[in-house]
Amino acid sequence: MQKISTFFLTRKHYLLLLLITLIAYWPLTFHIFSLKNDALVYFLPYRYHISEAIQNGHFPWWNPYLYTGLPLHSDIQSGAWNPVVIFISLFTRYNLAVLQWELLFYLFIAAVGMFKLVKEFNNSVTTAVIAATAYLCCGFMTDSGSIIPWITSAAYLPFVFLYFFRLLNNPKLNTALKLSLALSLLLTAGYPSFFIYCLYILLIGFIIWQIRHYKEKSFKPLFLFSGITVLIFFLIISPAVLSWWDFFGYYERGSGASLERIQTNAFPPFSSISYFLPSAVSRSHSLLQTDLTARNASTGIFMLLFFLLALSGKLKPVYKFIGGLIFFSFLFSLGDATPIREWCHHFLPFMNSFRHPASMRIFTTIGIILIAAPALNIFLATKDAGTKKIKIITSAIISLLLGILTYYLFKSGLPQLTAPEKGKAFLDKLSFADMAVIQGSIQIVFISVFLWAVWKDWKKYIPALVITNTIIFCWMALPFTFISQVKTSVVDHYIASFPTGYPLPDISKPILTASSDSSTASPLGQEKFYSKIISIQDHIITPTINTRYINFLKDTLLRKALNNYPFAYFSDSTILSTVKLPNSGRIVLFERIGRVMEINAHITGTVSVVKFEPNKIELEITASSNGLLNLFQQYHHGWRAFEDNVEIPVYCTNRAFTSVPVSAGKHTIQFKFEPHDYIRVAVYVSSFTLLLISIFFILQLVKKKTSE
Repeated sequence: MQKISTFFLTRKHYLLLLLITLIAYWPLTFHIFSLKNDALVYFLPYRYHISEAIQNGHFPWWNPYLYTGLPLHSDIQSGAWNPVVIFISLFTRYNLAVLQWELLFYLFIAAVGMFKLVKEFNNSVTTAVIAATAYLCCGFMTDSGSIIPWITSAAYLPFVFLYFFRLLNNPKLNTALKLSLALSLLLTAGYPSFFIYCLYILLIGFIIWQIRHYKEKSFKPLFLFSGITVLIFFLIISPAVLSWWDFFGYYERGSGASLERIQTNAFPPFSSISYFLPSAVSRSHSLLQTDLTARNASTGIFMLLFFLLALSGKLKPVYKFIGGLIFFSFLFSLGDATPIREWCHHFLPFMNSFRHPASMRIFTTIGIILIAAPALNIFLATKDAGTKKIKIITSAIISLLLGILTYYLFKSGLPQLTAPEKGKAFLDKLSFADMAVIQGSIQIVFISVFLWAVWKDWKKYIPALVITNTIIFCWMALPFTFISQVKTSVVDHYIASFPTGYPLPDISKPILTASSDSSTASPLGQEKFYSKIISIQDHIITPTINTRYINFLKDTLLRKALNNYPFAYFSDSTILSTVKLPNSGRIVLFERIGRVMEINAHITGTVSVVKFEPNKIELEITASSNGLLNLFQQYHHGWRAFEDNVEIPVYCTNRAFTSVPVSAGKHTIQFKFEPHDYIRVAVYVSSFTLLLISIFFILQLVKKKTSE
């Protein structure tokens, strides 16, 4: 019992952060409301299918349902290589409740990471808890609820910077291994743009550190353990990277994005008002012409206050570097408002591969918190430290808020909002001016109480005041950007209504075809992503999509010609283009002219599906003559086909789908999706590397316990 008590006492700060996480994001904690937008129509269906495959004893190499077949392991954001997703999938199928617990886990990890990072700079536990709460509830987090990999990246970034800083100061093997693990998680579980941007920060930081310390330290230990970090990192992430690389030939964005495209969803300069009024920017305004996920940069008004206090003094070299990072990241996030994003696009490798420059404001957020923390730490620990400056800065903020409040009070329609609407109906009526008045008033109250506490020297109450302010403004943001008004249980009931496993496709019925506009999903998600019925889906959520599939969707004539075809069929007309289509019969568009004469014969017969798994499809056919068997599964070089256990070629037909030549008579046709051998080898290498790392840390723990 004493050991249990000691265990919890030594980890009470983490338990406090867990409690704060559960309170700050209480709609997720109690499953009262559901996540929305991309979380509902992209990340949940993909995790659902990953868990479905694993629960049925298959690795999710291929999914036959999403976009008429998709290499799930090659989708960068699917979660197929995310250790957390794989671990959860070993025990249960995904539904919205599971996804929300996963998201809460990332939010908690983000808070823990920031707590440890701030503590690394010799700040107190109280300061670290305040900083962790500010990070947990910052505007980037509350804006990103629908984009799970963004929050995942934000969760692992503090750990990357923590172990990188430790490695610079004290190169050791365990630190090198921890940094390699943090980097691996950032890449495989997060959004690639954060990893790319972070890598440049680490590279520049490493160079500057070497320049500043080349006379003080030997290069050998740092270079040795940095090399180990890089080696272990590549060994761990090799399966994921090779899987992504394997799909680049099909990838719509594989060759990079245009300058115009990469400027999409920049942080509007006017959104800087979110540092004072976090949720006001979620309302419509003529100066906020960008997505809701790109508007809120709040770090909490008190973190901003202590950041300004820190800037009024002399900064240490490490904080000067962080200040430069803040400045550059802020300009980068503005998109085409400055030339920074364009320069990076032209001159830095991989900077042309991602959009959403506003997402890089997370680095601005991290920097502000790190610079603010020591000023807050000194203020709380010392009786009169910075009191005069604090009063001046606080008074200036109050004056600014009063000016904003006065300006928008005359534009606000709050006096007219006296109707009995509640909840979502009331929130929908609020304008930018209304939100500015509401949040401005609340901020003035908090800042005034803070100023009074400073005046009376009641510093012991200030941490609670700051944390309360941070959580309240987090709550205010959630209805606009994070959650919908649909209950989690309703979405879960909807998902549970669909069949589990992999039912055999009904070969007597046509596949479901998309309408000319299927972009409107129900509040519960896209039915075709769960129905387990093979279908054409034209509302593209994932960026990792086969370019050929896009071309098929654009080919109106071909789509019309293939309407009402079953999942697998024999074709009795082989065409080279859709310029002239036959009036009857089933066609196949076969663009490889050199093969046409061999497979041009008309063919009739029967087809039945006898086995249907995510990576294997088996059919029984009876063909009247030699010809083509056509399958509504996207073509991929990972497909292998066999006629009575004899391998046959696999062709890309109908722009994006799969066909094989079959012989006359009765045969068993097997389709097997097999990733390239180098991916399988990489899986074994990565797994073995992780096993060795686990053994290393277990032995370290045993050694520590023994010495104690």
